[in-house]
Amino acid sequence: MQGYPNSTLHEEKGIPRSLLSNLLILIAGTGLVILSLRLLHDRLTSVISRDAVINGTLIDINAPLEGSVTELSVKTGDAIPKEKTVITLQNERVSKLPVQEIKSRIAQQQGELERAQSQLERQLSLLHILLDDQKNQSQLENLEAQESVAQVEAELKSAQSRYQIAQVSYKRSSFLAEAGALAQVQLDTAKRELEESKNSVSNLEARLKAVRSNQRAIGLGLNLSRSRSNFDPRIRLQEVQLQIADQRKAIATLTENIKNAQAELIQAKRDMEQKEKIVVTVPTSGVLWHLSVQQGQFVQQGTRLGQLLDCNRRWVDVFIDEQAVRSIHPGTPATIKLYGFQSQVLQGRVSMIRSGIGRLTAGEDVAVPITPNMPRQSQVRVELDTATPKGSPNHLCFVGYTGRVTFDVN
Repeated sequence: MQGYPNSTLHEEKGIPRSLLSNLLILIAGTGLVILSLRLLHDRLTSVISRDAVINGTLIDINAPLEGSVTELSVKTGDAIPKEKTVITLQNERVSKLPVQEIKSRIAQQQGELERAQSQLERQLSLLHILLDDQKNQSQLENLEAQESVAQVEAELKSAQSRYQIAQVSYKRSSFLAEAGALAQVQLDTAKRELEESKNSVSNLEARLKAVRSNQRAIGLGLNLSRSRSNFDPRIRLQEVQLQIADQRKAIATLTENIKNAQAELIQAKRDMEQKEKIVVTVPTSGVLWHLSVQQGQFVQQGTRLGQLLDCNRRWVDVFIDEQAVRSIHPGTPATIKLYGFQSQVLQGRVSMIRSGIGRLTAGEDVAVPITPNMPRQSQVRVELDTATPKGSPNHLCFVGYTGRVTFDVN
């Protein structure tokens, strides 16, 4: 009677234990099926490579000129924008001779300009004097011409009076001679005086005509009585005016030369300052990979000062079985999971596929025997997308970190 309850209790407890075991077995089986399907799906839709290392493009930062390092404004791991100054060099050996030569040339040209301006001032003063002389000369010539005309007119008027008197005297003498009251000699004398008076009138009329023509010529700035020569103020005036024009051209040329030399001097000073204080910048943005110099160190031109990591040009080189290459082609998407950062996933695409690694020497016409057990692998390069995460600058854009690459071959 006592065993019966125990047996019944054991059977009652065994029923739930059997259901739990079945449930656990069902769950485990379902999980295995799902895992198998997952692995099968991954096997059919992706290719998984061995471990790979993130690589990137390093840009050398070289010294453009020689000098001593006076300032280091960055350190390894710093993010650097494009055109940022990273190092400053000081060079005290820069020659100042080009600047001194330009200054000497400017001083010489300024001296020539001052002399030319002084010469121009003297010529302008002489021009004013010549203008006054020309004015006075014209006034004197006009006055002289007027006086000459007036004198000749007066002489002509007197001669005409004498001629009229001679005519009257000749007529009277002729009448008296015909009447026999006057000797022939006296008649001849009266006739000679008449002819002389007539000739005098004719000469004075011609002379009056000449002096009037000379007066008109003087009014026009001409002279009929003599040829022009250097003593004439008007000729000298023309010469001085030509000299002034030439002098002004020379001054304009010297002024332009000085202006150009001053611009050249500014550029020479700027070049000298740039050679004395050399600012080293980076051509693109990135992260400073490392520095090769220290404060106060003297470097020669072309010396490598450090290297910049271009985070926009990163890639991964992986090796996969050659048979898997048929599922991969340039442009195939790839996912890189970093071991050091389980939550960090990088994206990229296949850019190059190279086979025959270790089995082929390209370009040589020599048969290379293949070991039967030698693994047949191909190199696949994956270029990382520029938008893929770069991490903090101290992570150096994950260059050097290892990860697993999975190719999406859907």
